[in-house]
Amino acid sequence: MEPSEISDFMAESKHLIKPKKFGERPDVIYKTILRSFKKYYLNEFNDLTDIKRKKKRVNTQDSLLDLANEFISQKISENPFEDLNLFIIALIQPKLEENPRVDSKLVQLSSIVKDVLYRFNKSKMSDLLSYPQFSYILKKFLSIPNLLEFIGEKSSSPQAAENLVAQIDFLIER
Repeated sequence: MEPSEISDFMAESKHLIKPKKFGERPDVIYKTILRSFKKYYLNEFNDLTDIKRKKKRVNTQDSLLDLANEFISQKISENPFEDLNLFIIALIQPKLEENPRVDSKLVQLSSIVKDVLYRFNKSKMSDLLSYPQFSYILKKFLSIPNLLEFIGEKSSSPQAAENLVAQIDFLIER
């Protein structure tokens, strides 16, 4: 093949094997936002409570609830919900196992969060957003000053950034 033929072939093959970009599908954007949401709260929670280091000692629901209450009192000044601690735990530890010592509501919430994060679909997302507690902490996350930098630009496409901002706006309105 001549050099010009190679470049023509490469240009043609790029159209045939077009890589999917971050901003082309709303479900990918939602998953990215939600995983960043989880990561943000997990980092904040760990910074305050040092749970990663204490994990072996923090093995009871009561210990987790105490840490979640501490987190809420220091990081979430206006808490309109009595059970927000359950939602924080479900978000930062979505893989809770069914256990007689663990609150059944917490297990259910953890299951919903796990499904949304790892088996995403719009119906599961709606289930999650039907809880005002999750909507509340998601809205708090979506209003952090460096949100776009935290989520990270996964594509160089200007359309991707516009799609991300549009999905964030949509979630804030919900």
